[in-house]
Order: sequence, then C-alpha cells, then structure tokens
Amino acid sequence: MRGFMKRIVFEKWQIKKLLVWFLGFVILGGGYICYTTYTLYNDKSGEEYYWQKNLLDRDAEAVGIEQLGEETTRVFTGTYIESVKELALRSSYYRIVCSVWFRWQGDDELDMVNNFHVYNGTTNKLEVMEDTTIDGWRYQRCRLDVTVNNDFWTVRFPLESHQLRFYIEPNMPASRVVLEKDGDNSSYNPNIGIPGFYIVRHDTAEFTQVYDTSYGKAGSENEVTSEFMTQMEINRNGLGLYAKCFIALFGTSLWVFITMFLCTYHRVDPLSMIPAALFGTVSNIMVGANLLPDSLSIGLLEYVNAWGILTIIAGALTIININRIRSKHGDNQFAALFGRIMSFTLMFIVVLGHILMPLSAYMAV
Repeated sequence: MRGFMKRIVFEKWQIKKLLVWFLGFVILGGGYICYTTYTLYNDKSGEEYYWQKNLLDRDAEAVGIEQLGEETTRVFTGTYIESVKELALRSSYYRIVCSVWFRWQGDDELDMVNNFHVYNGTTNKLEVMEDTTIDGWRYQRCRLDVTVNNDFWTVRFPLESHQLRFYIEPNMPASRVVLEKDGDNSSYNPNIGIPGFYIVRHDTAEFTQVYDTSYGKAGSENEVTSEFMTQMEINRNGLGLYAKCFIALFGTSLWVFITMFLCTYHRVDPLSMIPAALFGTVSNIMVGANLLPDSLSIGLLEYVNAWGILTIIAGALTIININRIRSKHGDNQFAALFGRIMSFTLMFIVVLGHILMPLSAYMAV
C-alpha cells in the first residue's frame, strides 16, 4: 500500500509536463476537430438552400415577362434524363442523354427542336424523334446527347454530393418564345447507373436570362431570353472511395501508435521508424488529389490528410518526451506513465476525428 501511495506523489515538473502535454493535445486536437466538422457540416447543410435558390427566377418580374404581347408564343417544355454517360470531376464536365420535348399552339413557322441550345454545353448529337400536330397542339421531341461544363463543388470529397443542372435556351428572344415548364411529365430514368453515386432528387424550373449586352444592334435593348432548367442531385453511395483515398493514411496512423507503445512499454527508441509513416502519409495524399481538378476547394480530403500528418508529429513529440524523461531524469516509471497517458489520449482524439469528420460530411439520405 505504501508503494502505491509513493507512486501517485508527483514532483512539480512531472505535474507540469503531464498537464501541458495533455491539455495541449486535447485543446489543439479538439479545436481542429471542431473547426473541420463545423465547416463540413455547414457545407452539407447548404445543399438544401442551394437547391431551392436555383429554382427561383429572380429576373422574370424585373423584365415583365408575364406582360409580353400576343405575338409571344408560350411553349411547354420538358425533359426526361435517360442516362449519365460521363461524370468527370477532374475535367469539370458531365455528359447526359435526355429526351427534350416542346408543345405549343399557333405559330406554325416555329421549329423549336432545331432552334435551341444548352447553355454552357456542347451538343454531341441531336436526333429528332417526333414532329406532329395533335388537336391544334404542335408537338416536337428529340433525343439530346450533350456535354455540360460544370464546376463541381468538392469541399466534402470523397463523400460529397453534386447538383447537376442544365439550361435549355431558345435561339430566339423572349419577345418571340417563352418556355413554360412541363414539370409533371419531366423526370429521369430510375435505372440510371452513375458509378459511385445514386440520385437523390430531381426538379425543373423556368428562368429568364437578361444579358448585359445588346450585341451592338442599333436601337436595341439588352437581350432577354427564356430558359428551362433541369436539375438533379446525386450523392455518394458508400465509403468505398473514402477508404481508397485514406487506407494508407490509416495504416501509417496505426504505425505511429505502435511506435509509441513500443517506446512506452519497452526501453527502445523507435523514433527512426517515424519517417516511414510520414512518407506513407504524404504519398497517400496524391491518391485523392489525382481524382480532382487543380482548382480544388479545401475540404475533407485536406482535413483528413492534415490530421494524419498531425498524428505523426504528435506521436514523434511523445516519443521524444519519453526518451527525454528517461535520459535526463532517469525516471523510467514516470516515463512509462507519461507514455501511457499521452498514447491513449492521442489515440482517443485521433479516432474521434476520423469518426466525426466523415460523419459531418456525408449526406445520409
């Protein structure tokens, strides 16, 4: 009993060292976790706002599109997404195949199926499927294969979601044609296979585009066109890519903990083993970086990789302190106690970060 009582009596320098390093790990590690999880969660929560915001036509009232003259033809427009042929995050584009249809009354000279384009997109192929008149309604439908440039938001990569939207715009001003959405009939193929993703939701909207130029035409005001927008949200279907991006990092973190326990429970200096872990972590960073564009938004990928580097640094500092206690003070008992406390503290914080960061980023639908 007396031996036990002696063990729990610490000198001032021992108490100071324990408190400084314990609180340092907890405060710095906890602060980093709070910052990263807050940032990731806010980005995830903002998807709903961004989705709803893009359904609002901010310019329609300003240009008085509802008060256009009788010469304006209102064309009901809809889309049916058949497939997503490519989704290239690194090259910032996606390619889809969809059916597009137009339905209107009057204006027999109007040929919508051959007089529209996809804003910020390149048409690969357009095939006219139907062109007929039924009960006074002109109906045209085509199959459109189009590549759309898209700035993918990668803050939560590789557990991110994406909102894919494209705008169908007539080659005529709104004074001639106004597109009205056929939302009830617009949809998507439920069997679309997008590797690594599944579809969360789909919607359509009408838009008014007010250009900031008259294209130099004398006596003309800035051109106003009508647009039909289709949007679809996709979400990662699991943790497969996440594991691929960080499996080497998890291994190096485990290696750090092994070296710390070796130093704690055995009188060895495994500090020379740390550079191998650092090399593995740095090499692991390139796995995810090669999948993304150079203009990468800082987010989950960087946070987790930085967390791995910080783990290695914290482990190295712990080993240095254990060796310092043994060499300077000759106190093997306190060195082992310090090693155990710091090792378990660091392990708890590191594991907590690896749990909370992906949970904060992944949108479980």
